[in-house]
Amino acid sequence: MARFVLRSAALWALAVAFCPIGSVSAQEACSTYVVKEGDTLGSISLAAYGQLDYQLIFNANADVLRDGGASVAAGTELKIPCADGRLTKESAIAPIEEATATAPAAGNSSGKYLPAIRIATGGDWYPFADEGLSGGGFLIRLTSTAFIRSGTEYPFKIDWVDDWDSHLTTLLPADAFDLSVAWYQPDCTNLDQVSEFTRNLCLNYLFSDSLYDAVFGFFAQKDNPYAEAKTFADLKGSRICRPEGYSYHDLDAEGLMEPVITLSIPAFTEDCFQGLIDGTYDIVSIESQAAAVVIQTMGIGDQVVENPRITSIQAIAAMAWKANPRSLEYLTYLNRGLAVMRDSGEWNDIVSSSLQEANEKLAAETE
Repeated sequence: MARFVLRSAALWALAVAFCPIGSVSAQEACSTYVVKEGDTLGSISLAAYGQLDYQLIFNANADVLRDGGASVAAGTELKIPCADGRLTKESAIAPIEEATATAPAAGNSSGKYLPAIRIATGGDWYPFADEGLSGGGFLIRLTSTAFIRSGTEYPFKIDWVDDWDSHLTTLLPADAFDLSVAWYQPDCTNLDQVSEFTRNLCLNYLFSDSLYDAVFGFFAQKDNPYAEAKTFADLKGSRICRPEGYSYHDLDAEGLMEPVITLSIPAFTEDCFQGLIDGTYDIVSIESQAAAVVIQTMGIGDQVVENPRITSIQAIAAMAWKANPRSLEYLTYLNRGLAVMRDSGEWNDIVSSSLQEANEKLAAETE
């Protein structure tokens, strides 16, 4: 399976850069907001930033939003981050050199041999995992920092293997690596109604807690009848496009599998959106941030809408082969470190500073 690659390496990072603060309203960036009846994350994002994309809001409130999708209960207090990812106007984005953990874990005090935790990742997944970014992109920075914050005495080593499919088919099953960073964690509650790909992940792999929760949107042409879908069931019969490298377990979980839908998997996100404009597809479903950028660069914002009622939240996690005798132990350490980072705010510092770096690289490339 080829990992999703944007044609322009910096496109994903544009998602933050293209979040202008809208007119003054009850939902203002760099503030908090108490949800009112009828609000959705999309409507709150529109008021605060001028567009439907709400990944920034989700990042800042993942602990209370992870299970709710686009809906959120009235009375919930949400943090509305600044457009650059800071939680308040007074806070600063941590310098990357301070937030990045590049050293192995502390020395072994027991005197026993502790094998290094061998971690595989791949590049060309900007800015999640890319060797051109400090620390390898924010997923790699989160992983390495989490192991250090966990207090484990195991050393760790991260190697780059850009053939992502080999992580699944060879490297983890053959015990060449202990973990792979990072994969969309499937829903394994009903294995009778999932694809073979999802079934393989559920039966043979273990996953860490979420490193990052990605908001997936569902996009259609304004005049397409599926643009008015209110539930996943309303998408039955549609032609859905999701680019190569993404999993589709969220569609499986909703019963949106062949032949209920027609699923197309082209190489690039732009191919999906071009097919949407041409009438080849009814729906494009990808990460909302990536979609916002491609829609902007293709100049089709007046033709395409994101469905405000249908969304999926997909957890990006580290993955381990179940038969690896140390897999549970290593994932426990990673989860422990992630919890420490979320409690301290370091998780947000790493994500925000990585995206800021990506934006600066983009600005330099486009000058």
